[in-house]
Amino acid sequence: MAVVVGKRHTNKSSGKKQDALSTQALRARAWAIDHALPFWADNARDSEGGFYEELSHNYAPNWTAIRRLRVQARQIYTYSFAHELGWYDGLKTADKTLNFMLEKGFMPDGERGFIHLLGPDYSIVDARRDLYDHAFYLLALAWHARVSGRRSSLALADSLLAFLDNALGADNGGFLEGLPLDDPRNALRRQNPHMHLLEAFMALYDASGDEKYLTRAGRIVTLFKKHFFNRDTNTVTEFFHRGWTPARGAKGKTVEPGHAAEWIWLLGQYETRTGIDTRRYANGLYKNLSQIPGLYLSDELDKDGNTRRATKRLWVQTELVKAHLSQAEFGDTAAPRKAANTLAGILSDYLKPNGTWTDTLGENGLPIFGPIPTSTFYHIMCMIAESCRCANIQPLRETRYARS
Repeated sequence: MAVVVGKRHTNKSSGKKQDALSTQALRARAWAIDHALPFWADNARDSEGGFYEELSHNYAPNWTAIRRLRVQARQIYTYSFAHELGWYDGLKTADKTLNFMLEKGFMPDGERGFIHLLGPDYSIVDARRDLYDHAFYLLALAWHARVSGRRSSLALADSLLAFLDNALGADNGGFLEGLPLDDPRNALRRQNPHMHLLEAFMALYDASGDEKYLTRAGRIVTLFKKHFFNRDTNTVTEFFHRGWTPARGAKGKTVEPGHAAEWIWLLGQYETRTGIDTRRYANGLYKNLSQIPGLYLSDELDKDGNTRRATKRLWVQTELVKAHLSQAEFGDTAAPRKAANTLAGILSDYLKPNGTWTDTLGENGLPIFGPIPTSTFYHIMCMIAESCRCANIQPLRETRYARS
């Protein structure tokens, strides 16, 4: 089986620009290897192998917090990826966390799929089957299968996909939000779960080489082109009614720059795997993001570019770095410098020497002190790995992009 690889450019920017990216990527990699990966594995898990939802401001686990089961999935991804790169012996951590996820949250009431929330005592707080959550369960299983070689993880992923098809598949494309269908939280459809399903489908393809996952990825890209991408504003529409018409009122005008950045990177990844041109969309989103002043992106705007939330969460900035890197690989010669500058800022303003992070900067640019969410590590890990790969520090195996 062969895959047509997209027209990804070799980075031909000046040595100075490339050196800047390499310098920051090496700093970030050292932070991950020497501090973050061991810290979270050693200090943020309970005796059952499950990760706590968050750390307090003094870096102690908040053992009273409700746990989103998808945070476990994100950590399986993080430590599987670290194992793949040789940065940390992460398979043991991923194995134990997967066992925790299966024992505490899978099919507790005979319904397929994973539940939504666990209490501190592992009781089920919310048994809803959430589409967004399941995108991360699929991502975790793909990466676990990839590094462990266990077909059972792929088999479970296929079982989850059958559940999603049967329980949440929609006639007009994509999936409904979750079970039960009449839950008020499922009234509006979102692009966000579908964006992460695209990520998961490509990861499943990389882990298996099976074209069926690329076919599923293509359906998500079609939804993006047809419904999610707003051609008039070069933005991503977030909320929809069930017929894929944009939500009425403020919800329909919501713009999250972090999601636009994620889409830029994902479209590049899809093009690399398939050879299908996505430049019209990625370039449009990137042009719009580039018009936003400052080093960092705010958390929320509206379709007219007005700021709704001026706070600046860390995950948004990690996705901005990935967007710069993706555009650099497709020929934007200014993008490596932008990636290096944003990564340097993250290392200075967000990442802490002990391997933790500041979650949010306020409108004034100063840190907002609060809990340290475990879930952000997923974003950080991918940003650092991509920075290293694009700086030619540590290329990943070729199977990450194509199998033959």
